[in-house]
Amino acid sequence: MGLLKVDFDESCLVRTRHAVLACARAQGVTGERLGDFLSAVNECLVNAVEHGGGRGRLRLWREDGPEGGRLVCEIADDGDGIPVEVLKRESLPAASAPGGRGIWLMRRLSDEVVFLTGPAGTTVRIALKLPAQAGAARTR
Repeated sequence: MGLLKVDFDESCLVRTRHAVLACARAQGVTGERLGDFLSAVNECLVNAVEHGGGRGRLRLWREDGPEGGRLVCEIADDGDGIPVEVLKRESLPAASAPGGRGIWLMRRLSDEVVFLTGPAGTTVRIALKLPAQAGAARTR
């Protein structure tokens, strides 16, 4: 089920983040899980603006399956892609490093992150398992 579709740039990052927040809340995401999901999405939005050509596209949807629901946020940009060595990095970059924390944070703050990247741009999918009651309330 499609929940949100928006083109964004630096001027509307806050508005985009608030729209994602409202949609996630409406799907039953609360508390620390809500904060974590929103932080992961925000890191991806900022990366798209800073490294992906200054703008991007966001889609947010709900997937329902036999094992429950998931909230999926897809963020795409038209940048030059993410270097393979950056995607392979598993440890937190040193405090003195100029960057590199965004991907590390996205991976730790969500249930699943998938990167599709190349010279024509990057698409990132951030997924969060929905609380059981959100799926139950939807089927009543």
